[in-house]
Amino acid sequence: MHRRDWLKAGAVLWGTLGSNLTAAAQNTKTKSSLIIDAHCHAGKGEAMAAPWSTFADPEVTLGRAQEAGIDKTIIFPINNPTYERANEEVAQIVKKYPGKFIGFAKHDPVTEAGKIKQLLSYEVKDLGLKGLKLHQLPTREVLDVVAALEIPILFHPPKVADYHMIAATYPQINFILAHLGSFASQNWSEHLQAIDVARRYPNVYLETSSVVFFEYLEMAARELPAEKLIFGTDGPLVDSRVELYKIRLLKLSKENEEKVLSGNILRLLPTGA
Repeated sequence: MHRRDWLKAGAVLWGTLGSNLTAAAQNTKTKSSLIIDAHCHAGKGEAMAAPWSTFADPEVTLGRAQEAGIDKTIIFPINNPTYERANEEVAQIVKKYPGKFIGFAKHDPVTEAGKIKQLLSYEVKDLGLKGLKLHQLPTREVLDVVAALEIPILFHPPKVADYHMIAATYPQINFILAHLGSFASQNWSEHLQAIDVARRYPNVYLETSSVVFFEYLEMAARELPAEKLIFGTDGPLVDSRVELYKIRLLKLSKENEEKVLSGNILRLLPTGA
């Protein structure tokens, strides 16, 4: 089933749960703890069918974040043929809402081949973006500039097995594996492979958004050190209030929950993020 079909099927459920769980999420938030959503889309898109080619409204993200008690959100573009303008838009959104957003760039290693070193260097050094989001397997061109810039990659891979080559070849790069390896648990076996990859490579971390089969999120929390998990939501189409409540349901110790909700991603971001 296509990703957008899963989203349509779950839209009513997410909305209902989001409303019911908002109060619970707020009540369980420790006053002194910082919460960072490490996976969210913002701005315009052109490359896919609706809803991925429309507009990811940062105001929606901010509203839900306020209800849930999320302090900061990492944002990056939704899909486009190329990303120079989209990344500039993300940088403008970050500037418009001081202290609320952290910007990541996004690039396509194929359509932007030969340009990524120049573009990403400018986006990090001049626009202030703090990482890179990918949907396609990164090329050496991409990995070399990321290593030089010392930024993390949030990578939603076609298959989790792709991580073996890049994590082993570039141990100096921190890779964040989106969706515990499988958006909406469409292939549950990828969750198992993701846990194994994170266990095997010190530079691979698992991001928690859009895991429908909750037992695999529980398994990851049980079998991996807390330092390996990073909270994300895949908003605004996936409801951040629901995704945060899933982390609460893991019943982690206060120390470990704080690592998952902000400590781990802060450790991976470049200085001054």
